[in-house]
Amino acid sequence: MDKGQLDAVAEPINEHWAEQMGEDARPFVEPIWHGSIFPSLKVNALAEKWTAEQFRERCIRALRATVDLFYALHINAGSNYTQANEKPRYYWAHQNFNILRANDATRGMRIQKDEMLRVAAEYLSHPEIRTNKFDWLLLDAIVFAELDAFSYRVSGFAATFANGNPAKYLALLALFKVIGFALGYLLLPAIAYNALSRGHETTGWSIAGLWVLSVVWSLIGLPFRWRARRKNKALSNRMLDLYRVLGDSTISPRLLKGALDKAAAEGVVLDGAVFSIVDRIIARDGTAFVPSQIG
Repeated sequence: MDKGQLDAVAEPINEHWAEQMGEDARPFVEPIWHGSIFPSLKVNALAEKWTAEQFRERCIRALRATVDLFYALHINAGSNYTQANEKPRYYWAHQNFNILRANDATRGMRIQKDEMLRVAAEYLSHPEIRTNKFDWLLLDAIVFAELDAFSYRVSGFAATFANGNPAKYLALLALFKVIGFALGYLLLPAIAYNALSRGHETTGWSIAGLWVLSVVWSLIGLPFRWRARRKNKALSNRMLDLYRVLGDSTISPRLLKGALDKAAAEGVVLDGAVFSIVDRIIARDGTAFVPSQIG
């Protein structure tokens, strides 16, 4: 088969999916499909001498995976209740990660992790549709999703209410620390003093005793909280290191594997799809991985 014959086989497939996708997905899926994934399939078809039926079946499978991944990365794409500033603005892009914007839908994505991992598993079960672009899309999105979810869990209320504003975050952080100190170390003594001054000695000394116990308990837990914060920082740094590697236009498989192994050794838990894709990248070419490369 030549390029013209391949285009003829794919034309009705492309037309069908263009009608099925709708305006919420088509402007984002078509550039990825026609600009990278479909040309890669054609290169592979010519190199490996696929039959027309093989090419047709693989185009359908790859296009379905491309559409499904879009909706996994933008679960609010087809919703009538999605606010204008939360609608998708791209298929996927490497993010300039900001912990103050963790779980922020206004960045242009809203990821459904389970569906994304289902797409990854389906894609990996069909190595004949493998492309550099789709490998990178899955790697970048999966690692980002884990980094984003972890950062959201550990960032605290100040980051949640700061809306990405560093000055607001610092002000809220200071405010919450003052409130926490007041509630933990000043409120109960003030109540105890008030009770004692009014002659309620039993109540006053009981509250004072509770305050002493709370302070002792807080001091006992201090080393554990410190270790937990140190562990969380180490996990976050390892995930950030791994994610930064994926932002290069030409990625060193050796550096990628090293960052992945360090993250796993630190305790970062990533889906097996990440390891499978990286192993496959190294097996194909251990010197360089170019996400934009066709074929």
